Amino acid sequence: MGAESISNYFDLPIDKVMRRTMNRPLPSGRLKPQTALYGGLLLIAIMLLMAFKQSLLSFIFMSTGVFDYTIIYAYITKKRTYWNIILGAYSGGAPLLAGFYAFYKTFNLAAVLMFFAILIWTPLHIWTLSIKYKDDYSRASVPMLPVVFGERKTMMILMPVSVLVAIVSVLTGIVMMRYFPFSLAAVDLVVFFILGLYILISYLKTFLSGNENIMKLFGSTNAFIGSFFIAVAIFSLLIPFWGVVK
Repeated sequence: MGAESISNYFDLPIDKVMRRTMNRPLPSGRLKPQTALYGGLLLIAIMLLMAFKQSLLSFIFMSTGVFDYTIIYAYITKKRTYWNIILGAYSGGAPLLAGFYAFYKTFNLAAVLMFFAILIWTPLHIWTLSIKYKDDYSRASVPMLPVVFGERKTMMILMPVSVLVAIVSVLTGIVMMRYFPFSLAAVDLVVFFILGLYILISYLKTFLSGNENIMKLFGSTNAFIGSFFIAVAIFSLLIPFWGVVK
């Protein structure tokens, strides 16, 4: 919340121009910029203190995540390069690692794969939305990928991205299998395989339709990441009851 607040403070000139964002609290005048800035800094300070109290690794991931989102992404790269989403994607996965290492100190491959799921999913999610609002971003002089390379090339670039998202989903299921007896492990693998197949098919349908259903693909990216972590949560809750922790 604190990082998003500061990001909106930096984005105020952009948000005033873009039709999609001009009704947000800051550009619409419902909230003063100073309130967003100082309120965001206060929230970040409280969060970092809590993270530091919990564990050093949690503090490191949270602090670097905030820095990446507010400074690297929002302040430096968003208005300067189409690499902005790639360089800012770390901030999406950092809270996951911060949460994990608030309670555990050992390396865990499943947690790392979940981090990469968010990291790779982010450009698929954001670039899909930016295709829909390409003119908006162009008007605000934000060099999102569709603005720089066009819609068709952006969709071509998203092909390997969608494949990677699907692969990471399947790999997550494979790694989590080791926590369960065979029957439940098979269910786990099928669930994450279906999720990977779902995002891949959603991309292909949009690509073959000539981007006519681009917002359906955007909705599919939301459905995928939500279902992915709901599945993670459910299987994690099952581990103490039916799991075989190795």
